[in-house]
Amino acid sequence: MDGKDACGAKAVDEIVLKNAFVKMFNGIYENKQSFIKTLTENIETIILLKPDIKETESLDNRIEELKNELKRLIRFQVNNSVDAEVYNEEYKSISGELEEVRKKRLEYERVIESKDGLKQRFDQILETINSRDSLLAEFDEEIFNALVEKIEILTPAHFVFELTSGMRVEEFEE
Repeated sequence: MDGKDACGAKAVDEIVLKNAFVKMFNGIYENKQSFIKTLTENIETIILLKPDIKETESLDNRIEELKNELKRLIRFQVNNSVDAEVYNEEYKSISGELEEVRKKRLEYERVIESKDGLKQRFDQILETINSRDSLLAEFDEEIFNALVEKIEILTPAHFVFELTSGMRVEEFEE
């Protein structure tokens, strides 16, 4: 921790920053039940926003159907010498839909991976907080690294800790 914000513009005493982290962590720890409830609600919301397994299965099935339609079309063209214009139109139509369905399926996969990653970060925060049996007496780098994604320095004594879950916690240091 070098005591600078993302731009490196505002130098802050490292001890002040460490003390602010200890104070922020202890505030979370003292209100652990409320904090855990908020995190849990956030996790549940994220899980609800994930594409339904039935939706992804439906897309997978449609991809297979379209691939089979293309194969049938190609076989039919080879065996029955269909008019080239009719064949090209049909091929373009099926392959276009296949491309669209594949894009949608890929987007679902990205959403699922993103939500799973966020859930893992939530779980890590909960595990870190629950593994403690007391307040922090001094700065703990391991806990800091497990919880904090970045620090926004508003003034040399006013910070916003952004946790790995995306949650932001404001802290003032006297």
